[in-house]
Amino acid sequence: MKKYFLAPLFLFPFLSCKIQPNSDRHFTDRNDSKVYRLRLNPVPGSKYHYDISNESELKFEAGDKKADNQNKSQVGVYYTVSKDSMGDYLFTMVYDKLHLSSKNNDTETEMDADSAGKSLDPVEKMLGELKSATVMATISPLGVVKSVTGYKELGDKIMAGFSASDSYARNIARTRWEQVIGKGIIKKNMDQLFNIFPDSAVHVGDRWKLSVSQKGEFSLNEKNSYLLKAIKDGVAYIESEGEMESDSTATNLVGYDVVASLKGRQKGVYEMETTTGMLLDCHIKAEIEGSIQLMGRDIPITMTSNIKMKGRNSRKNG
Repeated sequence: MKKYFLAPLFLFPFLSCKIQPNSDRHFTDRNDSKVYRLRLNPVPGSKYHYDISNESELKFEAGDKKADNQNKSQVGVYYTVSKDSMGDYLFTMVYDKLHLSSKNNDTETEMDADSAGKSLDPVEKMLGELKSATVMATISPLGVVKSVTGYKELGDKIMAGFSASDSYARNIARTRWEQVIGKGIIKKNMDQLFNIFPDSAVHVGDRWKLSVSQKGEFSLNEKNSYLLKAIKDGVAYIESEGEMESDSTATNLVGYDVVASLKGRQKGVYEMETTTGMLLDCHIKAEIEGSIQLMGRDIPITMTSNIKMKGRNSRKNG
C-alpha cells in the first residue's frame, strides 16, 4: 500500500468517554438491599492486557469540495499494577502494538511502530519510541488520573532530535506528538478504562449522572448518564448514554482559528470486574454534527466514532 504523510488525527481526542473528577453526580434511590461499591481495587502485582480499536470518520463540505477523513487505530497495552503509600494505584504501561491508518478521500496512510526503524515519517518514529518506552500513571481509587510520568520525558527526547534552528519542524512534531500520542493514545485510553466510577455505593438499577467539560480540539460540554444494569458472576454490566454540545470557545485547527457549533450523542456498554474495578469489555459509539466557522464561512461537518476495548488479567489467564 502506498504510504503518505499522516493526515491530521484531530478526531481521536474528543470522541472518548472522558470524565473529569469534578463532574456532578446524582443517584436514584432503590429499596434493593444489596449495594455495590464500584471503585478501582486491583491486586498489586496483577497485570492486565487490553486490545483497543478506534474507528472515526469526519465528513465536511466547503463549496464544491467534499472531504471524507477516516482514521483507525489498533493498540495493545499491558498495565502492571502496584500501589503507593497514599493508597493510589500505580499503573506501568508497556505497549506491544501500535498501528494507525488513515484515509483522506483517495489518500491512504499506514503507520506501525514495528516499522519505525526504517521509516522517515515523524509520526511513525514516535510510535516506535512509545513502544520501546515505559509510561507510569498514578490513579486514585475513584479513577482520577493524578499524574503521568515518562510521557513528557519521552516527548522531550523526541524534540531534542530536531535541529534547534528548525523551529517549524519542532512545532509540527510537538503538535503531532500531543494529538496522536498524548491525547489520542495515552490519555484517552486511560479515560476509557478508569473514569466511569460512581462516588457512592449503588444498587442494581441505579443511575449516576456526570456533567463534563471536555477540552480537546473543540470544547464540548457533556451530560452523561450511567446505569448499573446487572451483576452476574462477579461482573458488573453498565450502560451509558449522553449528549454533547460545543461552547463558543475558539480553537486553533490546522493553523486557523475555528469556532464550532456542534451537537451529538454517545452510547456505551461496559463489563467490569466488581472486585477490582478493571474493565473486561467496552464498546462506545458517538455521533456529532454541526458546523465550524473557518475564514468567515460556515462549513457543515459530521463525525462518528466507534471504540472497542477487550481486557483480561494476563497473569490469571496465563
